[in-house]
Amino acid sequence: MPGLAAFQAYLSCLACVTAAQYTPPSSYNVTTLTASNNASVLQCWSIQPGFSTSSQPGISGSAVVSIGTLNSTTNATLSVLPGNFNGGQHHAPAAQWVFFLSGVAHITLPHSSDEAYIVGGKHGGILALDTADVSVDGHFTVYPTNEVTTSLELQLENGIAPPHVSLHDGPCTAEEQNY
Repeated sequence: MPGLAAFQAYLSCLACVTAAQYTPPSSYNVTTLTASNNASVLQCWSIQPGFSTSSQPGISGSAVVSIGTLNSTTNATLSVLPGNFNGGQHHAPAAQWVFFLSGVAHITLPHSSDEAYIVGGKHGGILALDTADVSVDGHFTVYPTNEVTTSLELQLENGIAPPHVSLHDGPCTAEEQNY
């Protein structure tokens, strides 16, 4: 099959070019729903110590980052939300990572004009820390497209956020999520 051979050669060449141009990221910046003065706020955090190079077989040489200690007594949850779903006003049920795998989440706050659009995929991770014990009113989440949104929720051990530096109030920008 001459077409298959040409396609395989193309993929081989593409892999070489992609590998040669790859620069591993140094920082993992993530939009965080946290609280200040009993109100939910959005902040951009840089998870510390940032990315390192893995020596683990199968991913050796790739960039990895620790996202903190996860709760060993609860299950991870995969949620599938229909298009145009309105999650309403709510708190984070627990301090947790939420990784949007597909779709779009639009997060707004009852006492601020800050908002975040989280697009599922490699930049789809957020920290949701605005639990009822730290935020009076929580936040709003809607899923504004016709596309199904899938998310993976991972609770943090004892509600403890990973080591981080707060970069600024408001969500992270695309430029700050540079991987």
